[in-house]
Amino acid sequence: MKTIFKNIAIVTSLCSALVLAPVSYAGNGNSDYQGGKSYQQMSEKKLAKMTRKLGLSESQQAEIKALKSEEQVQMQALKPAMKAFRTQVKALMSADSFDEAAFVQLQASNQDVFSAMALTKAKSKFAMKSVLTEEQLATFRSMKHKRSRR
Repeated sequence: MKTIFKNIAIVTSLCSALVLAPVSYAGNGNSDYQGGKSYQQMSEKKLAKMTRKLGLSESQQAEIKALKSEEQVQMQALKPAMKAFRTQVKALMSADSFDEAAFVQLQASNQDVFSAMALTKAKSKFAMKSVLTEEQLATFRSMKHKRSRR
């Protein structure tokens, strides 16, 4: 009886390893996947670093969290349109020859989605700047500059 359960356990672990291995290594096209950490965890880590480096108050942290969650809700609304765009781009790229006119038309037809995403990000960045003090903003800019040099 023990050997049956042991064999089932081995088979189950092998099957799960075979099923999950391509997903974990290939990244399955999900841009939110970052080494097993969810977007929310990465955001909390960034907020903790900002709090430590900039000396954010509790109210500033709450405001930034609210801004980030609002931005995330707005981006989630645009996610299906972006997924459809990426699918169409993949279809164009898998063709035997590149159809430049079709790509330009696809890009133009999705321009409203791209504009909405850019507007959402710009509004969020501007709102976050209004939460920070001048000293914190200067420190944040220097942090951003150091990060961009890497």
